[in-house]
Amino acid sequence: MLGKMTRRKSRSRRALSALVAAFAAISIVCAADQAVAEYPDKPVRLVIPYPPGGGASLHAGVIATVAEPYLGQPLIMTIRVGGGGIKAAEYVSKQKADGYIVLMGDITINSLRPLVEKVPFKISDFTPIGRITLDPLVFVGAKNAPFNNAKEMVAYAKSNPGKLVYSSDNVNGWTYVAFKALMKMTGTKMRGIEFGGGGPAVANVLGGHTMAYAGAPAVVGPHIKSGALKPLCTGSTKRAPTLPKVPTCKEEGFDVQWEVWLGLFVHKDTPAPIVAHLRKAFTGILQDKGMKRLIKKINSQINHVEGGAWVKVLEEERKRLKKIYE
Repeated sequence: MLGKMTRRKSRSRRALSALVAAFAAISIVCAADQAVAEYPDKPVRLVIPYPPGGGASLHAGVIATVAEPYLGQPLIMTIRVGGGGIKAAEYVSKQKADGYIVLMGDITINSLRPLVEKVPFKISDFTPIGRITLDPLVFVGAKNAPFNNAKEMVAYAKSNPGKLVYSSDNVNGWTYVAFKALMKMTGTKMRGIEFGGGGPAVANVLGGHTMAYAGAPAVVGPHIKSGALKPLCTGSTKRAPTLPKVPTCKEEGFDVQWEVWLGLFVHKDTPAPIVAHLRKAFTGILQDKGMKRLIKKINSQINHVEGGAWVKVLEEERKRLKKIYE
């Protein structure tokens, strides 16, 4: 009899434990659903992977000024540098997937580097929200450089192998690849110095410490217009609207096509309703008249592709990037 009672009590305890666990699971699910329904109920952080003064921070500053009415909360810029953008991407990939941390990504950290080197995250660790811009890389020379156009730069490099020193962002970054493509096409040898981001890189060519650089129009455009840098060519199929007097590299005899983008990403496990909210919010931001006016002022242009369509564009881009390294 005592054994039967013990067994009944044991079954009762197990049943009670199972019931408590079930209620706990339901509570967690309900809390998660409520968090999604109330999103966003606090400011959203936009993580910038490069030092101030580069294209990422310039564009992020513009976006943050007009974001709140569309997002429903303030957008707070957070600069997290290191490893040429790798530290920021790794950080976002390991945070809670609740939509409150958004990565300002680019072709370097979200396409190129995971393809050609070992990094502490995968391309698939992120869900694309949308592309913001697509700009041609602009080759520029220092004011004291011994060349005045792209043809002269290549001629100098041929006559002086390894002596042409250019500013670069990072190994396998967008400037690095642009010069790699140019050297491969022209059979020249140039030497790059990596400065960790567009801001420090352009500062060194402005100071005459390096001879050349290739950067986004938002970074080099003001210095071209002021005469502080010599425009050489743009890596696009047609002249950049913000720099109409600068010839394309193809016009100069070098068919180097290299366009760079900035875009937004979140953790891959972010709930679909939150992803949808962010995509809708940033679509509104990029259509805002004030946003368009400010983007133009920094010599850039909006080229928005919403997340779903952007996935296919990114897949094709990664196929092309692999060929550069073949």
